[in-house]
Amino acid sequence: MHISNNGSPLYLAEANLRMQYYPSPYYTPWLYCDGGSSGSTYANWRNTITTKINRPAPMTQTMWGTYNSVNRTGTIYAKYRNDSTATIIARIYFVITEDSCYYAGSNGDPWHNHVARDYLPTQVGILDTIAPGDSTTQSRTFTLGGSWNVNRCKIISWIQWDALRWVFNGGTIKVSNLTAVEEHDNQPSASGVTLAPNPCVNGTAFRFQVPIGTGYTIRIFDVSGRCVRTMTGISRQSVETSTWNLRADHGDRVNAGVYLYTFESAGLNTSGKIVVK
Repeated sequence: MHISNNGSPLYLAEANLRMQYYPSPYYTPWLYCDGGSSGSTYANWRNTITTKINRPAPMTQTMWGTYNSVNRTGTIYAKYRNDSTATIIARIYFVITEDSCYYAGSNGDPWHNHVARDYLPTQVGILDTIAPGDSTTQSRTFTLGGSWNVNRCKIISWIQWDALRWVFNGGTIKVSNLTAVEEHDNQPSASGVTLAPNPCVNGTAFRFQVPIGTGYTIRIFDVSGRCVRTMTGISRQSVETSTWNLRADHGDRVNAGVYLYTFESAGLNTSGKIVVK
């Protein structure tokens, strides 16, 4: 990152402010890692980072999300489970980064990786409390800048303790690997599955076209990644309809929120998003 706004296209004010979360001095190049700084000597950085990574993590993290390539927007989810025996109070962060950015500054390599593009929602993070054995799921919407290359963009999430600035765990996912969603409600999607109404209040119907006699399976997941409903059937007509009444497999109505679905058959496999109000 560039710590001063000197006209560099790589400068991000949020990243500058984020750096000041760590103790001074503030120089570049300089390593700020897991509670402290480790100077400007590149040769020492690998050992410092390796030591931090090898420390046992009291958290388990899972990431997933959706991305709409038409308007370059999406939603990222991160689930953190507390595997320790103590309550953890920490901040959860999200940031979009981009690799292979070319900028020939006054010194150093002109090719830059892990360039911070946007913190979600800000560099301050989201304070959360997680009891032993419990978990929390945070989600944030995002928009890619018009000049950013989606194939080089990643979203990083981590959970960090304010007191000692220790990172309990974290992960990264490529934006191009997120579930593809095209927002054309009530219209046949590019995937061959129509979902309407969406958003829905009392129920929604999947309409799809597969050869008569073809078996299919629809699975619906909540934001934690848990499958809440599985529907199976065999197509009896050229355009088949399968209705979800917003109830889970155990019979109770699901809560309002965002759900993900997968559709699987011999001739059609796709996925998407359902919004329940």
